[in-house]
Amino acid sequence: MTQLSLWLACIACFVAGTAYFMRPKSRATQFAGAAAIIIHTFSLTQLLLSRDGFNFLTIGLLISLIGNSLLWFSNRDKDLSLLLGAAFPLGAIVIAFNALEPWGITQLHSNSWGTSAHILIASVAYSLFTTACGVGILLSIQEYQLKHHKLKQLLRVPPLQVLEQLMFEFIWAAFVLLTITIATGFYFIDDMFAQHIVHKTFFTIASWFVFAGLLIGRHYAGWRGQLAVKLTLSGFFLLMLGYFGSQIALEILQR
Repeated sequence: MTQLSLWLACIACFVAGTAYFMRPKSRATQFAGAAAIIIHTFSLTQLLLSRDGFNFLTIGLLISLIGNSLLWFSNRDKDLSLLLGAAFPLGAIVIAFNALEPWGITQLHSNSWGTSAHILIASVAYSLFTTACGVGILLSIQEYQLKHHKLKQLLRVPPLQVLEQLMFEFIWAAFVLLTITIATGFYFIDDMFAQHIVHKTFFTIASWFVFAGLLIGRHYAGWRGQLAVKLTLSGFFLLMLGYFGSQIALEILQR
């Protein structure tokens, strides 16, 4: 049942992504996106119930689900179909990796509610940052085309002000959750040296400072546009390097 649900979710996400590219305003496309999210949720539930613990691929599955859900809800009053057209296929790839399990990845066990809450909050924060980066990329492309008078090549996206406001809303929410993640991590994780997460902690805190600087600069100096997007992508890169990069190194390269 677990494998079947994962492959069904994979197919559903590919179908939804294609629909958002081809027919973004169709009611059937909205239903396809909702169906993909529902099947994705069911497959994740089945996967968690069938395993004693989780791993970084499972967490990637959760991050993808939250990100796609956020974009789907935001798309109701803003045209984010291009992002959804890319996010759903990326989610399908993550689902496929969970179904195939190409590497012998160690399961992480947690009998502590605090550690479980820490992981859940971190996953939501990562999803929000991922969504903010997607919006930021669209903002950067659209702004570049407007400055270079390439009006015929303008993307099918909301106005720049709407995109920028949406990006910072996601960043603010993610930053608050990232702060909680760091605080709970120090509180609930007993020995970071024994658990080989010193490098993860370093990159996560470095990312926190980047986003803190961006939000302070936004408030006091009015930072926006390309500078805001570059800082957003830089902070996101540090965050992903800290988690997924270190996990890949520990799980795969050391084998």
